[in-house]
Amino acid sequence: MTISDVDLALLRRFEPILKFTHGELFFPMATGPFVEACDLLEGPTLRQATVAIPSGTLDLDRLGAVDDPPAGHSQYLRFVPKPLSAVELARWRNRADAPRFDAPGRLARVGLAARLVDAALVTSLLLRGRVPGGTAAAASIRYDEIRSRDPRMVYHARVRREGPWVVLHYMFFYAMNDWRSTFDGANDHESDWEQCFVILEALPDGDVAPAWFCAAAHDEKGDDLRRRWDDPRLEKSGEHPVVYPGAGSHATYQERGEYIMALPVPGEQNLHGPLNLLRTTWRDTLSQPDPGDLAGKVRSALSVPFVDYARGDGVTIGPGGDHAWTPIPIGDDDGWVDGYRGLWGLDTGDRFAGERAPAGPKYTRTGSVRQAWYDPLGFAGLSKVAPPSRRVADLESRVRVLTAERDAAVAEANGLGDMLPALEQEVAALRETSGLERYTTARAAELAEGESKLGGLRKRAVELTGAIAAAERRVTDLRAGRLEDPRAHLHHASEPEARNEGRRRAHGETWAALSVGLLVAALAVIVWFRILPPVVAVIALFGAYLAIEAFFSRAVQGLVLRISVALGIVTAIILTFEFLREIVLVGLFGLGLILVLDNIAEVRRRRSG
Repeated sequence: MTISDVDLALLRRFEPILKFTHGELFFPMATGPFVEACDLLEGPTLRQATVAIPSGTLDLDRLGAVDDPPAGHSQYLRFVPKPLSAVELARWRNRADAPRFDAPGRLARVGLAARLVDAALVTSLLLRGRVPGGTAAAASIRYDEIRSRDPRMVYHARVRREGPWVVLHYMFFYAMNDWRSTFDGANDHESDWEQCFVILEALPDGDVAPAWFCAAAHDEKGDDLRRRWDDPRLEKSGEHPVVYPGAGSHATYQERGEYIMALPVPGEQNLHGPLNLLRTTWRDTLSQPDPGDLAGKVRSALSVPFVDYARGDGVTIGPGGDHAWTPIPIGDDDGWVDGYRGLWGLDTGDRFAGERAPAGPKYTRTGSVRQAWYDPLGFAGLSKVAPPSRRVADLESRVRVLTAERDAAVAEANGLGDMLPALEQEVAALRETSGLERYTTARAAELAEGESKLGGLRKRAVELTGAIAAAERRVTDLRAGRLEDPRAHLHHASEPEARNEGRRRAHGETWAALSVGLLVAALAVIVWFRILPPVVAVIALFGAYLAIEAFFSRAVQGLVLRISVALGIVTAIILTFEFLREIVLVGLFGLGLILVLDNIAEVRRRRSG
């Protein structure tokens, strides 16, 4: 694709700086050499797929010209024709120049419940389509061979203009996502597409001003994708935003750190109400210490303990870094961008899609166009946001609309206020007149409806007056250069984990790694030899595990307190059911006494008055 010198200059002016984690094996590359090293496969399943175009004869032009597959079939590229064997993999891992990656055990960062969730996900890999072991290592070898011939660090990019906005869309292509194999993450898949955006405002003098930076990391979407350009937590080097790709996953994080990926618990939202009620009862009714956000703690306790490392202590690509960028402009007129809707790597058929290669850069796995491609502003939640230079004018225009709406509500309320007293007199007269019951009923209903409407109009006028005052205050602030919190728009943005190495060591990494496996094995042994009934075995094992967990985390006292409280609650429940009849009768007797005493007190007050 050809691009104007002006657009290319904009891309270079604001191109991001990527700081990788030490141990990263794959870096942004050009798509051409990757495609030339791939086979193109087609078929209904992975086992039934056949090579449609072999490597060596495939290139970007030919990829863009391939026909769509028959119904029920899929097309995908295959970068690794044969994974390394177990022996080859061990030899590769032990090579002298292998980068070493060190991190606290990921399972030591979470509790037993989260480890059970992790065990379920690991087990699910046995049933799902997954990338074969040794694939990431073989991909690394092939990538290194390509890089020896073509060492460029590449971003693919385009410039899109939408009204007052100029969108710089940067896309990074990787030969492999090796998050699971290399960094104990959630998944592996051949190839990887990641992206970020610099959003500029076109100024009247022909220049541009940066307003927002947007980057996608896993499940973030909408408002959470973007940071305002003046956000102090958005790192920049001059006009170049600095981002931290996750190790192996390449998710684009905007702050340095380590991120624990949270998996929503099915039905977790339904627990918010009961847990909030429990918190209120414990804190307010029982006057106990506030336990905090119980729903959040449940969500955290069951979050999947996959760590995305975005340390930034490895290779840096971009201005001032270890490598400079080579930009490759792309767009709809590139055949391989517009014409190929298949996957860019092995299609494992994973039902959860985590181990399937991505499509792109234009399409999703279903063949539909990505919103990030056709509507990048909407993708980042910016369709509703005014450009900085138009905030005051847009808000003043809104004030005029609100003022007109308020004046109309006041005028209508005044009219009703004049009319309703006369209508009320008519209804009062009709109540003393026989033979007009239906007419009287209709007029009474009209009076009630008018009264309700008048109340609504007056309330609306008050609300609009408050909204106008708030908007006018904001206009004053904007004119003075006072802006709202740059993070006010964020809802659930990714935050790096607070570093606490001492807690991790105390938790016992070895125990964390072995705990779930030992739990399952011990349960099997106890049930097999009928040492305890299954239910008793489960309770006993979990009790023992909680004690060990408390020992490693130095929270034995807290565990004893929680057990005491739990036993107290269980005892209360048992006593309630055991003496339910007596409790109800005593309660009724007490209620009767309260009513008698209250009524006697009322009689005495009247006599004394």
